[in-house]
Amino acid sequence: MSTYKLNRMASSIAKMEGILPAPFHRLGYTVIFNSMVKLAGTSGLQVEKLNQREVQVYLRNKRKIQNHIGGLHACSMCLAAESATGMIVGMNVPDTHIPLIKQMNVSFIRRCQGDIRARAMLSEEDYRRINEEDRGEVNVEVQVEDESGNEPIKAEMIWAWVNKNRGDGSNKTKEKQEENQQGG
Repeated sequence: MSTYKLNRMASSIAKMEGILPAPFHRLGYTVIFNSMVKLAGTSGLQVEKLNQREVQVYLRNKRKIQNHIGGLHACSMCLAAESATGMIVGMNVPDTHIPLIKQMNVSFIRRCQGDIRARAMLSEEDYRRINEEDRGEVNVEVQVEDESGNEPIKAEMIWAWVNKNRGDGSNKTKEKQEENQQGG
């Protein structure tokens, strides 16, 4: 298994784990994530497991995120799947790059029974690619289970990563035009 330099997010998590006793890690993960992603905090998303290879989140079926029949709203289930996959990509993408959700494909299989857990995993190959390639995309595996042990949704989350300074030419072209106007 390859290892790479920890990015800021992974370093912050490692630092928090070094300070807080293990029983408080879940609370620490949740506070850190929900302070960055306000909708996750509003919904009450809880981060149960967080590392560079696996993320698990929990979402309680409560009134403010229910649909008209008392189950978790479709968007709530999508939020859990997107959050789990986004965290795992965010834990791995180098600080010189930014992660971007590129595509969400969700099939609603059955009515959700109670609370859900979304678990995202990253393969060794995808882990390597995110850390070594300047840009790319990855289909992050995610499983969403409800209290009955069934999967109410099947989700496919495709994430991309690009260099923050990708040099698309838009700023350079503008700078060159300004230089030409001043110099000539």
